[in-house]
Amino acid sequence: MKVTVSAGGTFHAFRLAEQLERRGLLHRLISTHPPMRGERIPRERVRFNPVPELLLRGPRKLRLTRGSGGDRFDYWKAVTFDRWAARHVGGCDLFVGFSLFSVVSGRVARARGACTILDRGSTHVLTQRALLVEEYRRWGVAGPPMDPRLVARQLLEYDEADFICVPSQFTVRSFLDHGVPRDRLLHVPYGVDLTNFSPARTRGRPFRIIATGLGIRKGTPHLLDAVSRLRVPGVELWLAGESTPDLRGILGRSRTPFRHLGKLSQAALAEAYRGASVFVLPSVEEGLALVILEAMASGLPVVVTPNTGAEDIITDGREGLVVPAADPDALARALLSLYENEDRRAAMSEAAVATAAGWSWDAYGDRIAVAYARVVARQPSPGTRP
Repeated sequence: MKVTVSAGGTFHAFRLAEQLERRGLLHRLISTHPPMRGERIPRERVRFNPVPELLLRGPRKLRLTRGSGGDRFDYWKAVTFDRWAARHVGGCDLFVGFSLFSVVSGRVARARGACTILDRGSTHVLTQRALLVEEYRRWGVAGPPMDPRLVARQLLEYDEADFICVPSQFTVRSFLDHGVPRDRLLHVPYGVDLTNFSPARTRGRPFRIIATGLGIRKGTPHLLDAVSRLRVPGVELWLAGESTPDLRGILGRSRTPFRHLGKLSQAALAEAYRGASVFVLPSVEEGLALVILEAMASGLPVVVTPNTGAEDIITDGREGLVVPAADPDALARALLSLYENEDRRAAMSEAAVATAAGWSWDAYGDRIAVAYARVVARQPSPGTRP
């Protein structure tokens, strides 16, 4: 089996390519980036073109992507990369194209006899759009911008690919809800690099809550609301990461005290985790949030929503707590229960570390290789959907 991976960016594509290369399965990686230092992919297997990336990053640096028209640059990047990638898809048995970037290249790969898999890291685009539109409306913020052409591209990709690979049960359900047959869905959770993360025994006060990744999509406003409801002494809130433009006004108006750590290196993030008591990610929409595993490897109980893909990782009440999305009252109750019960926190910490250890990228490589072999075996003839 020879596998070509095509992604207009990095995402987890380079990790996927590394794992395929280790197993002698990688035919080619097509991307807008070359392999970086430490990525073990032979240069001769890589085709990269930075121009599509410049079509997006240039306008961003010039601040031309604000407002509802910003998505047009994402569209130009997707179309430009896809057309260029289509020139490099030959010679494989299996073509894995990432969502948004695989209309033309997927068609060419199928015409040349390859089975095609669309790799989608988030929920079905219509589910994603509905959840985000509702959430932005809740907070009185315009957006999120979503170019109809980007939605149409993804719906076309869903229809034409032989299979669609998604990372969590939450994403699987979103595709089933929109009529995609279960036998066209591959459910393969990601892995994570845990080498930088290790636990520290943080006990007592202050009770320090840390959240990584900020934005309306990430549920940050609900976290601020929940912390304001605790009304107990010795609570601190740390927010790590750059805030999105849509969140800045909300942060500025919030009366909940917090410390904004900004964007952190992996080493600095690991150190911040070791100084915290609990990790929170109250997202309204995700595919599978790998920061949950990083926090768990750091010995933190996690408080998350089902919309993070967490049910693939944790058991509610063992490594942490699962609360409904967009429910600050439930989130506050979960945080208060951990604030009041240090022994329970310690037990969850130990369980979190043990669970996180099983989620390496090598384990992901084993899962994905099995999944790919099965779909190739199921394909009755080149370019024909089973």
